Amino acid sequence: MVCLFLYHHNYTFQQWCWPNFYLFSILSIMKTFIKQICVFVVLVLVSGFVIIITARYYSKYIDWKLPEEKHILFMGASHVQRAVNDSLMTSAINLARSSERYMFTYLKLQRIVDNNKQVDTVFLMCAPTDLFENADDKYFKDEMVSYFANFYPLFDSEQWLCYRKKPLTAFGLLFRPAVLQYIKGVDYTFFIDGFDPISDVMNLDSVYYKPIKGRYGNSINYEYLRKIITLCKENDISLFFIYCPVYKPEFYYDQNYYYNAYKNNFSDVELFDYSHFPMPENGFADAHHLNDIGANIFTMELIHRFGIK
Repeated sequence: MVCLFLYHHNYTFQQWCWPNFYLFSILSIMKTFIKQICVFVVLVLVSGFVIIITARYYSKYIDWKLPEEKHILFMGASHVQRAVNDSLMTSAINLARSSERYMFTYLKLQRIVDNNKQVDTVFLMCAPTDLFENADDKYFKDEMVSYFANFYPLFDSEQWLCYRKKPLTAFGLLFRPAVLQYIKGVDYTFFIDGFDPISDVMNLDSVYYKPIKGRYGNSINYEYLRKIITLCKENDISLFFIYCPVYKPEFYYDQNYYYNAYKNNFSDVELFDYSHFPMPENGFADAHHLNDIGANIFTMELIHRFGIK
């Protein structure tokens, strides 16, 4: 048949064979390559789900038990982490972590409350970074890598959906070694920084007008702040918001937006606003954080005002 076709169309065998041979070869190679890619993708997906299931299983064995005398919690991000020296207190503990968003605070607080019936008071950081127009930005920034890698075993479908804007990034983080640490066994300290004093003193030349911008909105952070409020109410825990001392906060965030967001959305929780607390300039490490000098001053203020032991 091929010979008749070639004869009828005045082709030589060589004219017909060689171009089509190359075409068939290329198609065969592409077919093999696509199969290999599909196999690789399936293996990656299966590996990811195995990691999730394994980590989820071992997350049941996390030790969330706090020292029995610790019934007051200080939680939030780096403002609280740097500002509250819990070594000066016997009844309170600093469970803050740098850059922590409310979704992670909620997951942590859920389990701490379930395992520590003595907890009756929570002081939660509530600063402009938590309520501004794009408070969700940090969920998707590189600095959240360690959060995702540490916390995903605690996720249910609701938390996974928060990362639908960056699914490939989120999935890639599964292959970090956090699951190995879960298998070895972790406790609540795996999820905190706690009080982390620094001795740096603020350079006033580094303080200038530089508004913080973003693009991801604030729906996630607002939703999980409301969940924290509900969780505390359901467990008869007194919840208070705390805005730690800062230097010229108006240089970085719209203060009117912050106070209106609090008033319109979360004013059912009392806010203790220490943003303009009289702090010596050598008490700041930078415009956003206290150093060890400032932390001791501020902690003593909290101890005296709230009668913390």
